[in-house]
Amino acid sequence: MSKKIRFPAILAAAALAFHLFAGFSFIRSAAATYDEPVHLSSGYSYLYTGRYVMNIMDHPPFSEMLSALPLLALKPLAFAGHPYFADFMPYHYGDLFLYQNSISPERLLNTARVFTFVSWTALFAWFIWLFASRLESAAAAALSLAIFCFMPVFISNDALISTDAAAAVFYFGSFALGWLFTSQKTAGEEGKRALKTEAGGGGLRLRAALAGAVSGLALVSKFSMFIVPPMVAAFWIADNLLRPRLKFSKLAGYLLLYFAACLLVVALVYRFNLALYWDGLSATLSRLDNGRSSFVMGRYTLKGVWWYFPAALAVKTPLLALLGALGGLWLVFRNFRRDYLWLILPPAVFFAVSLTAKVQIGYRHIMPVMPFVAVLAGLALARLLELKKGAWLAAALLALNAASVARAHPHYLAYFNEPAGGPSGGYKLFVDSNLDWGQEVKGLADYLKSRGNPPVIFSYFGTARPESRGIDYLPLGIISNVEMKGSGAQVCGMKEILLAVSATNLQGTYYPDKGTFSWLKAREPVFTAGYSIFVYNLSSDKDGLGKLAALFDREGRNSEADCLYARAGK
Repeated sequence: MSKKIRFPAILAAAALAFHLFAGFSFIRSAAATYDEPVHLSSGYSYLYTGRYVMNIMDHPPFSEMLSALPLLALKPLAFAGHPYFADFMPYHYGDLFLYQNSISPERLLNTARVFTFVSWTALFAWFIWLFASRLESAAAAALSLAIFCFMPVFISNDALISTDAAAAVFYFGSFALGWLFTSQKTAGEEGKRALKTEAGGGGLRLRAALAGAVSGLALVSKFSMFIVPPMVAAFWIADNLLRPRLKFSKLAGYLLLYFAACLLVVALVYRFNLALYWDGLSATLSRLDNGRSSFVMGRYTLKGVWWYFPAALAVKTPLLALLGALGGLWLVFRNFRRDYLWLILPPAVFFAVSLTAKVQIGYRHIMPVMPFVAVLAGLALARLLELKKGAWLAAALLALNAASVARAHPHYLAYFNEPAGGPSGGYKLFVDSNLDWGQEVKGLADYLKSRGNPPVIFSYFGTARPESRGIDYLPLGIISNVEMKGSGAQVCGMKEILLAVSATNLQGTYYPDKGTFSWLKAREPVFTAGYSIFVYNLSSDKDGLGKLAALFDREGRNSEADCLYARAGK
């Protein structure tokens, strides 16, 4: 290994070690996020029964089945005869599968998470290395990989049972392999001549088929990926028009091979029931058009704002990745090659389309853009190596980036960069899956146990079972797709009035009255679990007790309200 690549490779290896450590730490710390029980139970039901029924209208099955694959060795109960399964009730079925199984919830969830995290990390690393090393250099590829490893969106979301990481990795992979089809650089030293030979044609056939297969995997991972095959095909046609190398008849043949490979993958995953894919795609597009309640920087919206994802990108991406990507763009345009279009157009198109989205509930929805950001930043860092002591400057920048990311340890889902105020200020800007996806029940439980496990009034946003962590709670204003009745705690019997509120509820995101908990913002919490669940001690706060009592009254829970009014002296 030459000195030119040795140092970047060492940086990449160190970054990858941090990435794995951080991911495993996040897995251990986080309870089930809002949709994980659904994805995990649906994937296992597909593998166990061979029937696509539970969650198939919301998500394609591939990512869910891949995550559930290691559970086959554990042999959990599938509950295929339960009414929740028969009546297609995904959240209730997921709750049943995770919390009433023969295997503990933590073992079920974390076994799948570890497998998922390692799988997506390996695929991302391979595609990034393949694309960046051949597009630019091995040093640029190593530094792109280092940037990727220090991006919290991948540390957290790659470790969760969801469809977002799968969509991102196969979106990126489709264009990485799509570029290899058009690239002369990969044809060997003979370059252009090889493309005109039968041997070159054989290589092109393989690349076209591989690109098609990966595009097919994108389609069966998330319905939003339906844009990938026409985009790759359009890029190939445009590239060949700008830089003619193939007769149109030959290009048409490769396109047919690409689409055939793509269709074959979809057909195999869907067991040749392609109508089921189209039904799910149609249902999803129709549902997304309806929009959803969202909170963004103090503003509430049902149909979305165009600047949601630009703002999320600006505050939830490490500064080195952001500034590095801008530097990479400058280098690309300064030394422009047509090959660079494959690096800048796919993320630009996806990001532009995201501006029109009506459902705006998480930065994770622009994950397909982020591997391209990592590669652009890697190009910029690689250019630093040409400067005197540039290698040490690159290492210093990566170390500062690591320190920024480590501030959120192990709560990487809640990462916000320094200009945004760090993770502690994130709830003022974004909530929901940007920060608070129900994952901090475990942190709340640990805090309450340290205080002797007192009962708590809990306004929770999520589906993880608080009682599974030993929390003695009374529900209030819970936002969940499963029923949470509490553990039997009574307000009148509480020595201290502890109120725990998820950040999403604190901001009133899904309440008709957005100011439901606004009175708490003037009060200091006694504890914050993972930056997303705030605990308040209202025992001596008469005004707070009165406001809390009014919330119980609003829910028709008059006995609880009366006890609180009495403590408030009203």
